[in-house]
Amino acid sequence: MASASLGSGSESDAEVGRVTSITNGGITWMDVLDPTPTKMATLAHEYHFHPLDLDACLSAMQLTKMEDHGEYFFITLQIPYQLGQGVIGSNQVSMFLGKDYLVTIHPSSLKTLSALFQTCRDDEKERSAFMTSSVYLACRIINSLVDGMFSILDNVQRSLDSIEAVVFDEKKSSARPINAARRQIAILGRMVYPLELYITDLTKAQKFSKEDLSIYFSDIRHKVGKVSATIAEMKEMVEIYNDTDFTISSNRTNTVLSFLTIIFTLTLPAAVIAAFYGMNVPIPGALTPGPWEFLGTYTSLIIIIVAMLVPTLAMALYFKYRGWF
Repeated sequence: MASASLGSGSESDAEVGRVTSITNGGITWMDVLDPTPTKMATLAHEYHFHPLDLDACLSAMQLTKMEDHGEYFFITLQIPYQLGQGVIGSNQVSMFLGKDYLVTIHPSSLKTLSALFQTCRDDEKERSAFMTSSVYLACRIINSLVDGMFSILDNVQRSLDSIEAVVFDEKKSSARPINAARRQIAILGRMVYPLELYITDLTKAQKFSKEDLSIYFSDIRHKVGKVSATIAEMKEMVEIYNDTDFTISSNRTNTVLSFLTIIFTLTLPAAVIAAFYGMNVPIPGALTPGPWEFLGTYTSLIIIIVAMLVPTLAMALYFKYRGWF
């Protein structure tokens, strides 16, 4: 493991697994990728963190929380990321914040944090700017993670815009894209709402910094609040689209059923007459006792067709009069 006592502006590439640290001005940032029990045991030996906090770092899913343990401040965040094809996943980020150190623990799939660590490691100017204090560094990291949420919100908003373009088309169903958008919004809300609830506790970490960082705390709260408000607005929009699609689909189905019902009803007189003349019993005009021929050979057929058409036309005119079609 990289030593925590490196000189000002120095850095180390020493790693145990995927553990790397950089130090600037007495502030050490240790970054742990893809945590394992072995790595957590190393941290427990080095910093004496509480076992429950270390276990939380290994858990597949933990609720967002910020806890003050006196000598250090423990933070767990759920950060959304785009998996592709409109699917949103969750990355868990854990932080141990002390007076002169910051330990970040996260999966390697969280590119934002990995890129930020790489920048601080390779660029002395950026390292000096970011690592003025452990609390300031944590604020900058959280701020970057929250900023990354806006790009995901933009993608969801584009999906909603595409839904809006077709949801009022009575010939198309938007159920599938609406359900996909509802799933995305639900996942985002599950991660962001707890963050909005607990982000105010971040101010308790001010005790580890001599510089007043209230403006940075306020900026993070404002951004998280904006993300939360945007998600709430999107949720309302997608529910409107869902109700609209359901209403249009129901009206379309009712129209089809009404048309089929009218067609079936209009054929009832013909069906009744055909049923009578299909019976094997003597009926006037049938083969037994003999067809009518006073209008020629097809007299019976003509009379039967007229008998079918007259009630059908009468019913059609009545339906039209009542405005049923």
